[in-house]
Amino acid sequence: MSGQEAAGEYRISKNRVEALVDGIYAFAMTLLVISLTVPVLSKSEAAATLTTRVFAMHAEFFTFLIAFLVLASFWLVHHRHFHFVHTVNSTLVWINIYTLAFIVLMPFSTSISGDYPDVQIAVVLFHANMLIISTFFLIHWHYISHHPEIMSESLDPKDAECGIRRSLVIPVVAIIGILVSFITPSYSMAVYLLIPCGMIVVNHYFCPQDMNR
Repeated sequence: MSGQEAAGEYRISKNRVEALVDGIYAFAMTLLVISLTVPVLSKSEAAATLTTRVFAMHAEFFTFLIAFLVLASFWLVHHRHFHFVHTVNSTLVWINIYTLAFIVLMPFSTSISGDYPDVQIAVVLFHANMLIISTFFLIHWHYISHHPEIMSESLDPKDAECGIRRSLVIPVVAIIGILVSFITPSYSMAVYLLIPCGMIVVNHYFCPQDMNR
């Protein structure tokens, strides 16, 4: 359905929103590589120290990998959410736009946290970025699941609740990361390895019957 007047409201095509989302995710995920700065060495220095300098960038590589995988996960979640969407209204459009604003910010927060892994404010910027994005995803799912008029199919209340619980995993992990940063900023980035464990716990104990979608 193209943008049209429906029930007195101008609506944007679902396909155009998905195209915008896909383009921005691809752009942001590609820009993450700017957090990896090539060491500037002379040819004589490179022969002797390049390996050591590259290995010294382990924090930058780790942050890049975490950010890339989390962004990929956000993209997959968005695709799953939009599986249930039939009609996009202005509220849903603006939820997506606000979310994308912080997706675009990810290369910056990744770069600064990778360059200064031992500086608390640098890693907190990354955690805060993650917290805001994941909170918007929680809002995104809550809005979709509570507005049947924009949905393409009915959704069981238990499945809607399970989606909420899954959406809480990353915000909780991001908050843990902020708390850990007060003790050891560099190791606080490792908390995102808890995301798969959190999803397993939620699926096993709170959502034993996964959504058949």
